[in-house]
Amino acid sequence: MEGPSSRKMSGRGPVVAAASVESCRTAPFGRRPASTVSVVYGVMPPEAYRAAKPGGDQKLGPVPFFAAGISSVLHPKNPFAPTLHFNYRYFETDAPKDAPGAPRQWWFGGGTDLTPAYVFEEDVKHFHSVQKSACDKFDPSFYPRFKKWCDDYFYIKHRGERRGLGGIFFDDLNDYDQEMLLSFATECANSVVPAYIPIIEKRKDTPFTDRHKAWQQLRRGRYVEFNLVYDRGTTFGLKTGGRIESILVSLPLTARWEV
Repeated sequence: MEGPSSRKMSGRGPVVAAASVESCRTAPFGRRPASTVSVVYGVMPPEAYRAAKPGGDQKLGPVPFFAAGISSVLHPKNPFAPTLHFNYRYFETDAPKDAPGAPRQWWFGGGTDLTPAYVFEEDVKHFHSVQKSACDKFDPSFYPRFKKWCDDYFYIKHRGERRGLGGIFFDDLNDYDQEMLLSFATECANSVVPAYIPIIEKRKDTPFTDRHKAWQQLRRGRYVEFNLVYDRGTTFGLKTGGRIESILVSLPLTARWEV
C-alpha cells in the first residue's frame, strides 16, 4: 500500500483528492445518494491526530499521514425505509516531526449501520445476518466484537440513547495481517448491497402519513446531533481542512426538533 513515505508531504496542510459518485437510482431518496471516495495526505496538526486516534500520544507535534476511504449514507424519503451508513478506511502515519525514527503506524477502520425510524424485526434480522456472514468468513469473533463496538460508538451521550439499531464498527484495527484486513474491509463493503437493497425494495412504497413523516424527522434530528457532536470522522475532517460538503454529506436534507 502506498503511504506517506512515497508521497510528497505538504508543509502547509493536507492535500485532498475526493470524488462523489451519485447513484442514478434516486426514486426512494430525498436526494441522490452520494458515495464519497477520499484520498488525503499531508501533515496534520496534533489536534487532528488526537481526533483520528483518541488515546494516542497527546504530546506529538505535526504528524505526516496518508488516509484513504469510501463512505456513503442513504436517507430514504419513506419513513418506513431505514437510513443506511457505511464507511471503510485505511490510515497511516509517519514518524512525527519531533520524533524522528519513531515507527510508522497504520490501521483500518469502518463499519455499516442501520438507522430506522420504524423498526421491523425481520429487516433488522436480515441486516445483521449479512453483517455476521461477512465477518465469519474471516474470524468468528469479529461479529460479536464489532457489533458491540457499533452499539457503544453510536451512542448519543446527552440523550442516553443509541442512534440506530447498529451493525458493525471497528477502528484502529491493526492486530492482523495488513492484506487480510484489506480483504476483510472489502468483503464488508461488498456486503452493503445484499444487506440493504432487499429492505429498501420492501419498504420504499409503504403508504405513510404526515404523522409518520414528523416522527422520521425527529429521529433524523438525533442523527444530526450524533454526527456533529461525537463522530470521529466529522471531527477529523474539520480539523484537517477537508472539503466541507464531503465532510457533512452524511447529514439528512431535513430534520426536526421539538421544545
